Amino acid sequence: MKGQMGAKRPQAGSVLRWLWLAVAVVLVTFPVYVTVVTALLPSGDVAAGRLVPVPGRLTLDNVREALDSAPLARQYLVSVAVTALQATAQLATAALAAYALVFPRWRGRGVAFALVLATLAFPGESLVIPNFETATALGLRDTLLGIVIPYLAAGYAVFLLRQAFLALPRETWEAARLDGCGELRALLHVVLPMARPQLITAAMWCALSAWNGYFWPLLITDSPQRRTIQVGLAQLVVDQATTPAVIYAGTLLVLLPTLLLVLFGQRFLVRGLAARLTT
Repeated sequence: MKGQMGAKRPQAGSVLRWLWLAVAVVLVTFPVYVTVVTALLPSGDVAAGRLVPVPGRLTLDNVREALDSAPLARQYLVSVAVTALQATAQLATAALAAYALVFPRWRGRGVAFALVLATLAFPGESLVIPNFETATALGLRDTLLGIVIPYLAAGYAVFLLRQAFLALPRETWEAARLDGCGELRALLHVVLPMARPQLITAAMWCALSAWNGYFWPLLITDSPQRRTIQVGLAQLVVDQATTPAVIYAGTLLVLLPTLLLVLFGQRFLVRGLAARLTT
């Protein structure tokens, strides 16, 4: 009897874990489901006011109306360019700074890292006015470079990669240096491949923060064609307040790249973790 009761307990615990996982999946995916289905339903079906929309006759009319009512297509391209430039610059500066803070021996590394951490303590709003005055003085207002230039480096990305580099075997780097690898070659061909999972995580964080930026692109740009999709979506909510299906369609356009980025990054993250475990 005791053996049978002991055998049932793990089974009950497994059922509870699977039940909790199912509830968590529903809570996470339900808003995405509502957004996707509502964006593709005809406006009349959305006006019925169902709490849980049922996918019936789907259409792309709401997406077309959203693109026609605001320059979302142009703003989409601006957001893609801002995300690519900003994420690439932040990854490059973070990798170089983290490498310098971990591998070469030089006096003042601790002070330099403390200054990097200090940048995380300042709220972004406190830097808006000096950044705006600097960008305006340089003639970068209402330009793509004006949106990107204050965010060419990120302290959190430096911190994340530094912690990842600290966990790497220093002997591998020293062996590469003894074989004649220069600093840049050692970073690109030795350090970064070993820190691939953390590098992908940092890349996803940089890309998502760039894509979701709202306040600074709104402040530094004047013309709608040079603003990002986040700013355009806010304007769409104001213009299409009486047609929620069109607002959901615009939200779907903003949400889709985020979902694709997470799915794409997760795939390579799992592959990088598996490669690390087998070595």
